[in-house]
Amino acid sequence: MAMGRDGEDRFVLPRLLRRPVRLFEKIFAGEIVIPRHIERYGLAAIFGSTALYGSLVGGQIGGAVAEVTAAFGFKVSEVEITGHDHTSEVAVFEALGLTGMTSLVTMNAKQAQDALRQLPWVETVSVRKVYPDTLAVNLQEKRAFAIWQTGTTLSLIEADGTVIGAYTGSGFNSLPLVVGPGAASSASVFMEMIAGYPELATRVKALIHVGERRWDVRLANGVTVKLPAGAPERAIERLLAMDAETEVLSRDIASIDLRLEDRTTVALTENAAMRREAALDAREKALRAKARSSI
Repeated sequence: MAMGRDGEDRFVLPRLLRRPVRLFEKIFAGEIVIPRHIERYGLAAIFGSTALYGSLVGGQIGGAVAEVTAAFGFKVSEVEITGHDHTSEVAVFEALGLTGMTSLVTMNAKQAQDALRQLPWVETVSVRKVYPDTLAVNLQEKRAFAIWQTGTTLSLIEADGTVIGAYTGSGFNSLPLVVGPGAASSASVFMEMIAGYPELATRVKALIHVGERRWDVRLANGVTVKLPAGAPERAIERLLAMDAETEVLSRDIASIDLRLEDRTTVALTENAAMRREAALDAREKALRAKARSSI
């Protein structure tokens, strides 16, 4: 407060605000004409400077500037999201914490990026302000490599074994299933090796990590190939040579055990075993009948 010449108290503006207020008075008096295309920015600057001073004095700078700039056309009214195949728009809005009066001017783009990076599928993200009222969000999502099963829990994982999130049972039907403790972090190396044998790789349905040492390969037709912990490549080559000669992988068998280098054990399915037993019984009966008829 300052005293006027007549001794009465009168209000005196702080020096910082005198110039913008005089400019504001001239605009309303018609002495200054603001072009239509910069009117919004000019008013925002004037009111923003006024709010800035008041907020500095009151200790509420952030909220006041946000309210003023939002009120004069700088509130976030549109969010352009790209690259979001598995991340919902709702999740993006929630991570950004947008309200009906969020100001584009005061929004911290780095903090927004950090918040979005916490979403399960987000690998990298960029947030760009497009004035006056648009936020452009570009996401690069993680790539699901396989479905990992531990017990009854199914998870989508990256190639390095990092869990992306729970597998809900929809989509990703082309991904391989890897099963067992340690399978997530070891599967990519083993699958790269399997890929070198396309005759086998195209038939693979699941990979089972046994004792965190070796792998069983479950084929699409239900056959399980048991591989050794050491030099599984040699066992696969042996298997493929056997299949080329006997088509063993297409037969009604339950498993092929290749864990011993000098021995291959083939286990029949229950139906195949019953059929084999019936065939042996029939052969034995035929031999007995032949023996009796020759007496």
